[in-house]
Amino acid sequence: MSRLSLLSLFLALAAPAVAKPYPLPCSDLWNAVTDTLGNPGNYTIVAIDNEHMKASFIVVGSLYPAGNSVFLKAKGDGCELETRMGFTGNDDGFALRSRVNRALAKRKAANLPTPASSDRAGE
Repeated sequence: MSRLSLLSLFLALAAPAVAKPYPLPCSDLWNAVTDTLGNPGNYTIVAIDNEHMKASFIVVGSLYPAGNSVFLKAKGDGCELETRMGFTGNDDGFALRSRVNRALAKRKAANLPTPASSDRAGE
């Protein structure tokens, strides 16, 4: 009985790591995912489906190369990032989500208008 409860505890802890909701449209999140996967120093894209927002990839430099996938699903007024990661010896799912978050932050910063300059030379 203790093995069953231990297994269910591990599954309960692992479930939030598989899917993460984002409060933005899937098209915006997909752009950040493709930016992240497009880095040849981190990932090799095996297949990508922009229409269905799915991608298969391999983590570059992993100890045990494995097939991985990421896909997006609309969830309410946001989007959910789901990953299927093979065992590579590292927490590659966490690394992917961190890189996607950084790509989102870069995209958000690039879309912000620049503040007006404080000099009055134009007046």
